[in-house]
Amino acid sequence: MQTQTTTQNSPAIAAVVTHDVESYDTWKRAFDQHTAARKRAGVVVTHINRHADVEGRVSVYIAGTDPAKLDGFLKSRELMETMRDAGVKGPPHVAVITPVEDLTVKDRALAGLIVRHEVRDFAAWKRGFDAHGAARAVGGIVGHAVNRSAQNPNVVVLYLQAESLDPLRAFASNADLKRVMEAAGVVGTPEFTFAHGGAWES
Repeated sequence: MQTQTTTQNSPAIAAVVTHDVESYDTWKRAFDQHTAARKRAGVVVTHINRHADVEGRVSVYIAGTDPAKLDGFLKSRELMETMRDAGVKGPPHVAVITPVEDLTVKDRALAGLIVRHEVRDFAAWKRGFDAHGAARAVGGIVGHAVNRSAQNPNVVVLYLQAESLDPLRAFASNADLKRVMEAAGVVGTPEFTFAHGGAWES
């Protein structure tokens, strides 16, 4: 039986929107000018991550209070036109997620690692993840957020934070992590995305 607990700070719904941009500065100006539209859609938190290994690729975490409003916003013509004018190249990839636990550090910009993988049983995986907390701390992980795919709740989208990319890369390549993941019921090969996290904005 799967269980889910949402922490007090977790919003009702969120999405990670990933796209390539011609110019980050141009895109960021358009993003900032679109703040009012996001607020009308019930968006309460945004967080920009610039991919460390793919030039010009940006992932934006957008969290809201109302699933229907967020869905309408993500599908709106206004958003598509704003993206086009901001220099977004190609269609964005949108992953809708359900926040479960948010223990991220929000008082400063930190390096980030987005981990996506499938699990056999979420409750069993979460117990294993929690038991690995001390090892994460020793490895330099200072914050994390746990999310589940809205389409497939057995797909976990995990966000880890550290002061720089080095401890995140070392943590991801640690042989012990593979063993812990297997024991927790991770299915298949995890996807790792290293990023330069920006400020959290509300």
